[in-house]
Amino acid sequence: MNYCFLDLETTGLEHDKDSILEISFITMNETLQEINRFDEIIIPTKTPLIPFVTQLTGITEQIVQENGKKLENVLTEVSEKIGDATIIGHNIDFDINFLRSNGVPLEKNKRIDTHELARILLPGEESFSLEAITYKYNLSHENAHRAMSDVEACIQLWPILLEKIKMLPYEAIPSFKEFFAKSQWAAGELFQNLCGSADANNFYIKTNEQSHEKPLPEIDQEVSKKIKNEHTTFIRAGNTGETARWITKLGLNADYKTLIVAPNLNFFPDIKQLPTPNVIFDAKRHIEFEKSREHLSDTETTFWLQCAVRNWLGYRGVTFFDLYLHQREWWNEMNLTSADTPEFQEILKEKSGEKVLACTPVAWTELCDLTIVKERKLSIFEAEIFAENLLFAPSKSVSLMKWLDNEKTSNAAHFFVTRFVRDELERLIGRQISSFPERELIPVGSRYIDFATSVREISPELEELAQWMENPEENLVRWINYFPSNGNLVFGTWKPANWREIQAKFNAQDAVIFLRHDGGESNAFCRVFLGRQDGYFARIPELEQQTSLTIPKNLVSSKSPDFNKFCQAKITEIAEEKCDKDHWLATSFSSLASLKHIGAVLQESPPKDCSVLGEKLAGGDGKLIVNIAKQEQLVLLLQKLQTPAVEEFPFKTFVVQKFPFAPPQPLLNFLKDQWKKDGIGKTFWDVWVVPTIAARLARSAAQFANIENIVIIDPAENSAWGKNVISQAFPFSKK
Repeated sequence: MNYCFLDLETTGLEHDKDSILEISFITMNETLQEINRFDEIIIPTKTPLIPFVTQLTGITEQIVQENGKKLENVLTEVSEKIGDATIIGHNIDFDINFLRSNGVPLEKNKRIDTHELARILLPGEESFSLEAITYKYNLSHENAHRAMSDVEACIQLWPILLEKIKMLPYEAIPSFKEFFAKSQWAAGELFQNLCGSADANNFYIKTNEQSHEKPLPEIDQEVSKKIKNEHTTFIRAGNTGETARWITKLGLNADYKTLIVAPNLNFFPDIKQLPTPNVIFDAKRHIEFEKSREHLSDTETTFWLQCAVRNWLGYRGVTFFDLYLHQREWWNEMNLTSADTPEFQEILKEKSGEKVLACTPVAWTELCDLTIVKERKLSIFEAEIFAENLLFAPSKSVSLMKWLDNEKTSNAAHFFVTRFVRDELERLIGRQISSFPERELIPVGSRYIDFATSVREISPELEELAQWMENPEENLVRWINYFPSNGNLVFGTWKPANWREIQAKFNAQDAVIFLRHDGGESNAFCRVFLGRQDGYFARIPELEQQTSLTIPKNLVSSKSPDFNKFCQAKITEIAEEKCDKDHWLATSFSSLASLKHIGAVLQESPPKDCSVLGEKLAGGDGKLIVNIAKQEQLVLLLQKLQTPAVEEFPFKTFVVQKFPFAPPQPLLNFLKDQWKKDGIGKTFWDVWVVPTIAARLARSAAQFANIENIVIIDPAENSAWGKNVISQAFPFSKK
C-alpha cells in the first residue's frame, strides 16, 4: 500500500464555490520512503485571494503571479502522482472534496484522517488541530497553513499515531472482529494489523486531574466561624481563580460537608465532581450501539472507537469524550439513563465520603432531592448563573427537528410547521417571518385543537406537546422558537409553581452565595430569583479586584453604521499605546458576529507588533489556548471564553466593546409583563437585566488575574442604567 500525505490551501471553505490556492503532497511507501512529491501554487479561478487568506497563509498576489499555475494544466500530473494511494491528511475530507470538485478522480482512493485518529488515540489534549498537536509533541511545523509544511508535519505525526495503535491492546475494543467487519473505515486495517503489538503500559493519557499551581489562601477564622453558623452568607466574588481557590479552602477547612455549585468546574481541579447520569458513559449501552447497526459509517466508527479507548482507560465522564455537536445524539445512546441505575448508585456511594464535592447548577437542579446533596452546605459560585438555572429548571422543550429529518415523518412535520408558522406565529408577531430566529409567547390559556391532532399524526412521542396545545394546564407559560435557517420549530413550557418549589428546596439548605453584581441594600435580585434576601454579608478584601476605569471621549453610538469601524480603530489605538511583551490586551464582545467582523479587520491590519487571536476566528477554544501560549504580544478577542488557562498570561488591559445583553427569551418577557401587572416597585430591568449584564461583564474580566485597567467603549455608559451596570460589575475600580 502506498500513502499520499496531502494538503491544500484554498480561498474559502466551500469546495463547489471557492478556489484551490496551493496543492502539496508527498507519496510514500509503507516504510515512509518517498516516491514522488508535488508542490505548486494555483491561480484562483473562482473566488479570489483575499487579505485574510494572505494573512493566514503568507501567499500574496505577487507570489501567485510569479509562481502560480493554472489548475487545468496540473490536474493530469496530480492524478498520476497520487495514483491509487491511500490519501492521508488532517481533516482530509476537506481537501478531497476540493480536488474532486475540480476534476481529480479520487472516488476509488481510500482516505485516512489523522484528525480522526488523534481524537481516538490522544485523549485529553486541549486541541486536536495539527498546529496544536505538533506544538505539544515538538514536531517541526514552522510554516503552519502552508500546504507543504502541513504535509511534512502530518508525516511526522503519522508514526506517533501508529505507535499509539500498537500500544492499544486488542481487548480494549469490544467485539473486535465483529466491529471492524461492520465498517469500511480505511484506518480499521491499521487497528486490525497493529493492535496489541507493543506494551500497553506506555499508552500515554493526559487528564485534567491537576493541582493548583498557586497555594490555597488562608481564611480568617472569625469569617469561617460566622459562615458556618449562618443560614445564608453573601460574598462579592473577585478574580475567578483566586475566588475559586478561596472557596476550595473554605470547604476543605470546614468541619461540615460542602457542595460547590459552579458553571465551570475547571476552576476547581482539586475537587471531585458530582455528575448527573446523562454525562456518564455506560459500557453496556456502548456495546448495544454497535450491535444495533448492520453497518457503521466512518463517523460512527470513529466515535465508537473514541468511546472504547476512553472506557479502557477508565474515564466515564463526558468531558473526556471530546464530543462534536453531531455526536451528542450518539452519546444519548451510550450514557446512563437514570439516577436509579446500579452504576450511578455506585458512583454516589463512592462520592458520599468526600468532604467537598462540586457540581454544575444544572446538576444541582437535577439531583437536589438526593441525600448526598441535601446533607451539604452549598457554596454557590456565580450566583447569577445559578439563579438563571433555577428559573429555567422547570421548563420543558420539544424540538421538531428529529421528525423533520426523518424520511417517514418529514412530510407531516414540515406541513405542520408551515401551517403553524403561517397561521399562528405570524399572527402573534403581526408580520411575516424574517430570516432571523423568532421567539414568541403563546397567549395563556389559548387552545390549538386542530394542531394537536396534526402533532399526534406525526408521532406518538409528541403526545405531551399535543396536550400542551389542546388542553393546557392552568398557569402554564408557553412559547415558540422558530429557526428559519433550518425550519425547526421548538415549543417551550414553564410553570411558576414548579419554580417556587425548586426555590424552596434551595432555601432548605445553608448556602454561601458569591455574587458578581452589587446586591445593594434591597438585594432584590437574590430576594426574587434565589428566594433569599437577608443573611451575613461578608467582606473578603483579598477577593476585591482593584483596577482603574477608563471611559474614552467622543464615543460613537452603537447604532451608528460606523460603530464597528470605531471599535476596531479604538482597540488598535489602545493596543499600540499600551501593549508590549509584559502588557497584553483582552477585548470582550457582545456578540460573535461583532467579534468576527472586527476580528477579520484586525487580523488583516493588526496593531503594531501585535498578534490578534479570537474565539471562533481559527478553530476551537483548545486551539486558541495553544496559540495564546506561543505569542509575545497579543490582542485577544473573546465573547464567551471562560477558562483558567488564561489566568496567568500578562493581560493587563480589558476593553468592553458593548454591554453583553442575552438573546431574547419569551419566559423573561412573560415575567416582565407580570411584573408590570403586579405593580412591583422596582422594575424588571433593575432587578434582572442590570444585575445579569453586570455579572456577565464582571465574569468575563475576572478570569484574567493581572487586569489593571478596564476601558469601556460602549456609549451606553453615559446612561443612568449604563453607569449602574459599570458600578455593579467593577465596584472597586477607580475612574
